Amino acid sequence: MSFLEEMLGISPKQAAPTPPLALTIAGSDSGGGAGAQADLKTFAAHRVHGTSVLTLITAQNTVGVQHVHMLPVEVVRAQFRSVWSDLPPVAAKTGALGSEEMIGTIIELLQDHPIDKLVVDPVMVSKHGEPLMAESAQRFFSKNMLEHAWLLTPNKHEAEALTGRSVEGINSIKDAAKRIFDLGAKHVLLKGSHLDRIVRDFYYDGTGFVEFGADRIDSKHVHGSGCVMSASITARLAHGDELLEAIERTREFISSAIEHAPKIGDGISPVHPLHELWGD
Repeated sequence: MSFLEEMLGISPKQAAPTPPLALTIAGSDSGGGAGAQADLKTFAAHRVHGTSVLTLITAQNTVGVQHVHMLPVEVVRAQFRSVWSDLPPVAAKTGALGSEEMIGTIIELLQDHPIDKLVVDPVMVSKHGEPLMAESAQRFFSKNMLEHAWLLTPNKHEAEALTGRSVEGINSIKDAAKRIFDLGAKHVLLKGSHLDRIVRDFYYDGTGFVEFGADRIDSKHVHGSGCVMSASITARLAHGDELLEAIERTREFISSAIEHAPKIGDGISPVHPLHELWGD
């Protein structure tokens, strides 16, 4: 306390508590709806300080993706080492990796600097079934990346790509989760299966299943929902939540982010992870 503060009876400002640190290793979405931009907004919504390692840059908007540029791997290594040397994350997530070379680079970095609470969003196939990664890269990913995942969060199409089997009903969903677990992931959350009017996610840890469900929201404002979901789980893990608690809280968070998303652009609007801060 300074002399003036003491004389005037003013209490010095207390230093703000240090927030948890979380890292996203992902691509850049110029439209701000998905990728690293969505992840960082989601971290902020959970009062987590977000850091980033960009793997690729996209030119995209709500209508579609017009261009993708892979960043040089030396730039990716430099970003990772810079973050790690000063801001080591409590938890991290991966998003779009894009190529076999990039996947190998990230695996190399994770071997040198292991991250225990790593959420891996495969970003191999879109929720509409469009490939986001070459088949050779998908095979490399399934054989080498999954062992580093504390939690893997594939959608239906990614589960099919990882297992080589159709995923339709509950039995095939559970079978896919088991097969993905056997590929090396510590925990699996097969997400977004639309069964009747309920959106259901199936969690598997090698011993049994836990099912998470929510009413399906009829909305076209769902761009980036997978990114926001995995980022929310990562943020909750950074706060120290147990994994099932993090998933449960994230289910509520993502439903609200979809429900409160405004119309933006001419295509598929993004979800709104910051809606509580903005208000209605």
